[in-house]
Amino acid sequence: MRLVLTVALISLLAAPLAAQEPTAKPKIKRQANLISNEEIDQVRGEVNDAYQIVQRLRPQFLRTRGASSLGNSAAGDYKGPRVIVDGSPRGEVSALSQITAMTVKEIRYLSSGDATTQYGTGYDGGAIVVTTR
Repeated sequence: MRLVLTVALISLLAAPLAAQEPTAKPKIKRQANLISNEEIDQVRGEVNDAYQIVQRLRPQFLRTRGASSLGNSAAGDYKGPRVIVDGSPRGEVSALSQITAMTVKEIRYLSSGDATTQYGTGYDGGAIVVTTR
């Protein structure tokens, strides 16, 4: 009788452990100003270029901000964030569509202050910094 009670007690204690999924995928930590390689890998088969990656994962990178304080948006000279690929300036946001998704390692957004500090003047809308493999 004692053996039966012991086996029953062990099976009751082991049941919740067996019900847990041991292979649950860990959640990817998402940062507001960074699209990591892990996030890009999740959508890489569904997108063709860096512009589509940004559009899908962090569309706020593409929004223009801060231009009205200097009146640039009314004059039409404000172009939004500038694109930098592996440390080299590439121009406007449209340059993202020339970078294939397979080559992108990470994409980072820099505010206008940070971009101006690192790359000089002309980054009123910030910078989208792409690192390739």
